[in-house]
Amino acid sequence: MSFKEKKKLYNLNSIVDASQKCIKYVKSHDEKTFSSHNYDDSIIRADFCDCLISIIFNTNSIEKTMLTIEKFSEKTTNHKEIQFCIKTDNDDEDFIVKFLKKLSKYNFNFVILASPKGRGFVDLWQWVNYLYNVSSKNSKFVMNISDEMFVKEEGWDENLKRYLNLEKDNIYRLRTSAYKNRNYHDLWECGYAPDTTAIYTKRYIEIQKNFSPCFGPDNSQQIVAYYLSKINYPRHTQFLRDRVINDISYEGQGTNIGLKGDELYKRRNLNHRLWLNLFSYKNQTNLFQRARKLQIEILKTEFKDLSIKELNEKYVVKFYTKENSGQEVKRVIYLTKKISYLKLFFYNLVRFDFFKYNTGYAKNKISSIFVTLNFLFFKKFPKQKIETTDIYLEKLIEIERNITSNIFIKKKYDKFKLNIRTSLIIKNFYEGESKTSKRSIISTVSIIFYVCENIINFILFYIKIFVLLIFWVGALLLFSIMFWKALRIFNYVFIRFCSFNLSNKSYIFRDNNDQSKSIIIKGD
Repeated sequence: MSFKEKKKLYNLNSIVDASQKCIKYVKSHDEKTFSSHNYDDSIIRADFCDCLISIIFNTNSIEKTMLTIEKFSEKTTNHKEIQFCIKTDNDDEDFIVKFLKKLSKYNFNFVILASPKGRGFVDLWQWVNYLYNVSSKNSKFVMNISDEMFVKEEGWDENLKRYLNLEKDNIYRLRTSAYKNRNYHDLWECGYAPDTTAIYTKRYIEIQKNFSPCFGPDNSQQIVAYYLSKINYPRHTQFLRDRVINDISYEGQGTNIGLKGDELYKRRNLNHRLWLNLFSYKNQTNLFQRARKLQIEILKTEFKDLSIKELNEKYVVKFYTKENSGQEVKRVIYLTKKISYLKLFFYNLVRFDFFKYNTGYAKNKISSIFVTLNFLFFKKFPKQKIETTDIYLEKLIEIERNITSNIFIKKKYDKFKLNIRTSLIIKNFYEGESKTSKRSIISTVSIIFYVCENIINFILFYIKIFVLLIFWVGALLLFSIMFWKALRIFNYVFIRFCSFNLSNKSYIFRDNNDQSKSIIIKGD
């Protein structure tokens, strides 16, 4: 793959135009054939289908799709209340003909989007959003699955009806996955252990406009739920609207199923790039704002007399309360739409322990940090080689292979005049006539000197960074102390000589003094 092709593939800001060469195929539950339309066409029987749930997924496999649909068909009581919204590729016309023919025998409601494959896996998240756009506006629930998932319970749709109108504002989601009982203590947990089969009320996603701003709809929605749970912290009441249910569950939960060897290695590298993009400031701000929108809509339904105005960086909430004297007092609360860039930066920085914060596994911290650094420098994970048994020399070979294959790093490699003969030493070390007799003292000493030299350079480099960091932290601390003192003087003068009605930062709406039933708006 050329440099231009790689750059195009890994451009995570690229947006797919769904109207380009995309055909929409529609079939209602009582029809035997599909009708063909443009993506932007409004089709009443699809856009306003009276259904219980719209199920969304991407696929490029007839076999996997048929297995999923067949399993749903076996377990569903009322087929006409289920809508499937599926994205597939149309590069092969015969594939589309066979695909539609297979689906036509089922009496579900279908909306199929067929378009060129394009970049494939990288853009699947965008098609989840486009599939949501063409799903029925009258659906009570919506969910996103993979083409390898299917429901386990007989009559699952009748079970789902039990969870209609759990909240008067219809803002909640039903947790059904293997992680449904998990509590999230860290933001990064949402990345590697999201609720992959959550069922959302239509309004829950409608308020957010779509499923996600980047790759990972399930991860993104778990982060939205995380922010919603923390948005009122440390108050005792939350705005989180997660509901755990036990009578609907799914098989086939997992990632990268069926991939092996180089294909699995490439997919893991790509997945991690997308993972890091998910935790970027831009996307985290977007996900936080989605949580804030949900909170605002909950407040609007709960308190009709609130005046809420949206500005560029915050919401302004205005209301009136009665004092003991009977006089009405105007209150103002500000709810920010931003998160701290520095806080997120350092939050991500201290999570260099790859295995702990990316997978949840506990492994050697040094090797775990090595994996993170290797990925940041080379944009790929180090490959493990089975034929060698010496782990340190194996890593040394991998470092040198990466160095010599990367132009940018090679320049630095030459600049620091690293010993290129190391490759020959290692070659002799492993390919001698006898692995015991040919390990000469010279080769061993050369390797030790090479490793020590690089360790020393590594330590000196980070000592310089540490000294600079101490200097700037000290300067920042000194500036902060001076600024704080000046601020205190200004605050004293302001309060002493100015008459100003300061607004409360938060307010408690009580219900017979029962804290478990109160709603508290925590301002910023």
